Amino acid sequence: MKLVVKSHVARDLLQSAGLFKTDKRVVWEYVSNGLQYVGAGTNPIVKVSLDSRKKRITIQDNGRGMDWKGLENFFVMHGENLDRKEGRPGRGWFGTGKSAAFGIAGVLRITSIRNGKRSQVELKRSSIEAMSSEDPIPVEVHESEKPVSAPSGTLIEIEGVHLRSLDQAGIIHFIERHLARWPKNATVFVNNHECEFNEPPVASEHRFTPDGPIGEKLGDVELVIKVSKSFLEDDLRGVSVFSNGVWHETTLAGSEGREMSQYIFGEIDVPALDDDKSLVAPFDVSRSMQLNPENDLVRAIHAFVGSKVEEVRRALLEADKKRKAEEDTKKLAEQASEIARIINEDFEAFRQRVAKIRAKTRGGPNMSQDEQGGDDMGDDLIFGSDVPGRETSPTGSPGRNGPPREIEVIPTPGMPPFNPTVEPEDNAEAKGRAASGTNARRRPSGGFRVEFKDMGEVSERACYIEAEQAIHINLEHPQIAAAKGNFSVEDPSFKRLPYEVAFSEYAIAIAQLKIKSGDCFDLTDPIVEIRETLNRITRKAASLYAQ
Repeated sequence: MKLVVKSHVARDLLQSAGLFKTDKRVVWEYVSNGLQYVGAGTNPIVKVSLDSRKKRITIQDNGRGMDWKGLENFFVMHGENLDRKEGRPGRGWFGTGKSAAFGIAGVLRITSIRNGKRSQVELKRSSIEAMSSEDPIPVEVHESEKPVSAPSGTLIEIEGVHLRSLDQAGIIHFIERHLARWPKNATVFVNNHECEFNEPPVASEHRFTPDGPIGEKLGDVELVIKVSKSFLEDDLRGVSVFSNGVWHETTLAGSEGREMSQYIFGEIDVPALDDDKSLVAPFDVSRSMQLNPENDLVRAIHAFVGSKVEEVRRALLEADKKRKAEEDTKKLAEQASEIARIINEDFEAFRQRVAKIRAKTRGGPNMSQDEQGGDDMGDDLIFGSDVPGRETSPTGSPGRNGPPREIEVIPTPGMPPFNPTVEPEDNAEAKGRAASGTNARRRPSGGFRVEFKDMGEVSERACYIEAEQAIHINLEHPQIAAAKGNFSVEDPSFKRLPYEVAFSEYAIAIAQLKIKSGDCFDLTDPIVEIRETLNRITRKAASLYAQ
């Protein structure tokens, strides 16, 4: 007895049809055939007509058409593509054209003209479903090589579409994205729209050739990786893998979803894919646009592409980090300036309050002056012409350690007389200038400064540098570094942290100034001062938080 393998043709055809579940995949199947099978010197043109009301799709091309022999081969299940048989590479590996229409419709009609002869055939899904045996499926023949004067080309008519409606926008988008991997001379119309693909603007281009064992497997090929100036949509990212000009896959080969991979695209043509005779084939019948990763040659392609994509991606990441760091430095400087503005507005108001209190208490002990002279608040005046003030004594005195003011001071012969004593007074004549004791340090002009610094992970969050009257915020402190890593430096979630840090440091600085000037009379005074300063300045800074 003999045992043979049989195939149920109708069931095979419907199973193949099941791979084409959307109108865009069905349309592209026939559009791509029209673009590929053209005569020498012909620029391919394909016209697609969509009619949702009539549930009808037509695809017409100016290709070389099919004669009767070509039509016979077209309807052979898994038949060998005639172009491939004659040594011309192409995408016709599995003969899915005959089945694609039945993924969404009930009728496929083909009218093809080749060398002045026209043939028209028709296949219906109902005829396929009616087959209960392994017998061949009958195809209706309306014309067979009828002489005509029309040019070569093929018309595909798909009728009885069972979709609710045809997605014209989706079909156009799908075709345009696929045209990105097609020769530039291809033209496709969908209804009245000409499908066009414009390559993203390229920032840089990188070329690689494989060597070693991978080079031996892939042959003499070149990988081109391009970096887009703009963010790429999902279906434009990655390296397109071709074989003899036929597109089979687009992949990032392991870099999918990684930072900066959204800007990478490119291509590689590996003719060896067409010649691969491995038991594990590189292609499958599903038109999934994915190569089989179990195939040795495909693994070599992925290894080569993956390593180079990652090389380019890492370089982009480093450049982007440097650019962001430079931009962040400018943005942080702007934030520091804004924080300093709020602090200095508060500090000026604070100085004026202290000056007024001192002016009212001049007759009693001055607790704002230290024993060594000078004033850490910078509010004591001596005779001059810079600051509004009034004279309290025409002769003055030798200083804190000299005789009381009510005792007349006799100038020493040969020495200049003492200047008048003055005290602050608003809207008065400028008769004073800021005093500085013999041991006092000159304060920087312009008030407080706020700066972001890299001060090390183990250093404090911030510090007040009295000599510079500056508040330094430590970007490398774990709390601030974590916030900066999670957010943009312009994100309110990050910005609020430096505000709080700077204001807290400023409040402590004010308390320290009051302690040094002798204006704190109780151990709890600095705590009260810090609390009051924080409450006061955060009210002033409410607008920053609102941003």
